[in-house]
Amino acid sequence: MQYKQFISHLFIHLKPHIGKFIFISTMMIIATVLESSVPEITGRIVDELFATERKSETAFIYALTLLGAIVLSSLFALTSTAVSSWVSNKVIMDLRVIMFTKLLKLPKSYLDQHPTGKTLSILTFDVEQIAASASTIWLDFIKSSMTVVILIGYLFYKNWQLSLTLLILLPLVYLAVKFSSNRMRHSNVNVQKSMGDMTHLLNENISGNTLVKIYHAQSQINDKFNSLIKNIRQQRFKVDMTSSFNTAFVNILIGLSLSSVVYFSSTLLQMSAGEFLSFFTAMGMLLKPAKSLVNINKPLQNAMAAGESVFGLINEKEESNIGTKELINPKGFIQFNNVSFSYNNNTTILKHINLDIKAGETIAFVGATGSGKTTIIQLLMRFYSPKQGVITIDGVDINQFEIDSLRSNISFVDQNIQLFNDSIKGNIALGQLETISDKQIKQSAIIANADEFIQQLEHEFDTQIGENGISLSGGQRQRLAIARAIAKDSPILILDEATSALDNATEKKVQNAIHKMQKNRTTIIIAHRLSTIQKANRIIVLRHGYIIEQGTHQELLDYQGEYAQLYKHQFKY
Repeated sequence: MQYKQFISHLFIHLKPHIGKFIFISTMMIIATVLESSVPEITGRIVDELFATERKSETAFIYALTLLGAIVLSSLFALTSTAVSSWVSNKVIMDLRVIMFTKLLKLPKSYLDQHPTGKTLSILTFDVEQIAASASTIWLDFIKSSMTVVILIGYLFYKNWQLSLTLLILLPLVYLAVKFSSNRMRHSNVNVQKSMGDMTHLLNENISGNTLVKIYHAQSQINDKFNSLIKNIRQQRFKVDMTSSFNTAFVNILIGLSLSSVVYFSSTLLQMSAGEFLSFFTAMGMLLKPAKSLVNINKPLQNAMAAGESVFGLINEKEESNIGTKELINPKGFIQFNNVSFSYNNNTTILKHINLDIKAGETIAFVGATGSGKTTIIQLLMRFYSPKQGVITIDGVDINQFEIDSLRSNISFVDQNIQLFNDSIKGNIALGQLETISDKQIKQSAIIANADEFIQQLEHEFDTQIGENGISLSGGQRQRLAIARAIAKDSPILILDEATSALDNATEKKVQNAIHKMQKNRTTIIIAHRLSTIQKANRIIVLRHGYIIEQGTHQELLDYQGEYAQLYKHQFKY
């Protein structure tokens, strides 16, 4: 990301705080002017108090003036720092809110293609780098640049001949900063990428800790982690060394100037003690702001590298939602009209699917892995759009519906159960906690056969279940997911092997609950256990993206085709 691009993107988020930035800058300018007056005050103290007759009244006035300049400078600087810190943290908060909101609106394809760890790194690590430029860099720049300008002006006022040496140094400092910028930017981009990879690796291995241990993969994972952090160390070392080189270079140049002042002021120019002290002190005070101006390039390059990922995420295209119609009380008549689909224009997953699902009908999809079962329901829920053909509900193209309106009419139970670090109640009432009653939540749990184990928990429905329901068994987690779908009470129900984690006895109870739930609902089942779909109105057999058979369980057995073979061998897909 180029400097102008970075500033233009950042300015959008700083614009609401322009007034505060003006206030910060004003306070810091006043503080800098007061601080820069110290060399002149100390010079006069030496000439008027120590080189002449010493008067207590004069000494008191100078002492009070010096104290006043230091105290007021500190107070103004403190005020600007406090406001700057407030702005910085407000920008961090705003950016995180914007990014999190954006994440919720991004298409599923983005989340499928971007590792979770890298996305987490953007919201945690990268945004902090951006915030540094929002206030800290600006504050340092104002203070350091104003100090340099005021002190150089003061030095020229005191003695322009000696001050000319400073002008010779400026091009050298500029060349040093320019040399370091590209080097640090490249290294910082690598650091941002490696931090994302590291966060992703940590996330994977914390969640997959059991597999890592059972397969004795600790050494393999550890080598990968060590390689990542070694790269981070190397890149950060390059950044630190480049910054240190700049600092050392500037120190040498200023040291050369200071030593020149000592020589020429005492020989050729024959300055008084006070004049020398004023000039030398002012030059000494130039050291810190000059170093700050050079070193400000390091956090700026950090921020620019982070800006590529942060603003890249913010500017990602949101999930398509061009529909304007509301889907209210649909009957649930679903049609797939010549639907074809491929991911990223690669191998075609679905090929010319034509299918009518009547309102209130229960259909089941079976077929080998990769046959297109899951893709069909992904298209129906509009996580992806067909490359060809149209999907309709009650005769209306689903793309014409407002996306939240469409999904509010669909309940979904996935075989990969996802629960949240919340209470039992919060998970069952997901998305409708403020509108659903406790009675409805409990009834949903009863239907899903979850009430039995919930009542045995210490806090019952208020029990916190931990990350992804870690405190529950697989069967309990699955029953909670079913209860969540029941609580939503949608006219369209999608079940992706919803009983796969249940024992036989519990599965029969939940299957009975599902049959009750299916009443007056259009139900789509992805089946791996063929024994669970025998009561479906129709069974659709998929192979390589085509529908090759469809009919009732008995009709397909009589047909003696692929389904009959699957059933005969009880092959579980």
